[in-house]
Amino acid sequence: MKHKDYKLLFMSVLNKKTWQIEFTRSTLITGSIIVGLCFIISLSLLVLSIPIVREYLEINAINRKINTQKEAIDDLSDSLNEIGLMKSYIENIIGLESEDKLNSSNIRFMVTGNLPSIKPNNGIISKEFDLESNHFGIDIVNEEDSPILSTANGIVIYSDFSVNYGNSIIIDHENGYYSHYYHNEENFVKRNEHIEKNTIIAHLGNTGMSSGPHLHFEIWKDGKPINPLSFFPDYSKKSDKLETESNEQ
Repeated sequence: MKHKDYKLLFMSVLNKKTWQIEFTRSTLITGSIIVGLCFIISLSLLVLSIPIVREYLEINAINRKINTQKEAIDDLSDSLNEIGLMKSYIENIIGLESEDKLNSSNIRFMVTGNLPSIKPNNGIISKEFDLESNHFGIDIVNEEDSPILSTANGIVIYSDFSVNYGNSIIIDHENGYYSHYYHNEENFVKRNEHIEKNTIIAHLGNTGMSSGPHLHFEIWKDGKPINPLSFFPDYSKKSDKLETESNEQ
């Protein structure tokens, strides 16, 4: 049986040239079948991918909801932090007794427990906080080896020796507050260690660039230094002691 030949004639409108493609009937049928199979396979793949695309879109929608909820939780966390700070300041201002403290049942423990509330050392202030001279803390003079206490709950993020500050400790109180303790004789805590307030973390010393036994103590909030005397205004100053001694003489 003789196969019929088919021809496709092409003509260029630019140079008026022509060319043609010849194929038999069997070739035409085979090509048609292949094109049809490709179309059916593509359509099947498209149909099968619809559930996958739908699931992908649902996952994206869930992720957007999770991100929205996370932002709301972060906002709530910030609000709770502010409430904790306000509670602490109000109690300090109005001088409530321990049995009359404000109800803290709806405030997380870390908000109030991680605020600076314990003096790091009971010495005398020899140098005060002064931003203009880049003195971002207070110098507390006391006997060498006297205990240094953690001012609040937190995590130790630095406990090491440096040339300028000697044995040093930095504590992250996990609410934007950080406390720094410099020139220690010896550190008793290690990096990543969880500690409670009023814990002995070091002994007062004279290490690093120091002119005598003292603790250089700093408090930072959200990347900015804060005068520690704002939290501990009852610290005695060295100048006051000298004036008292001269009056007694």
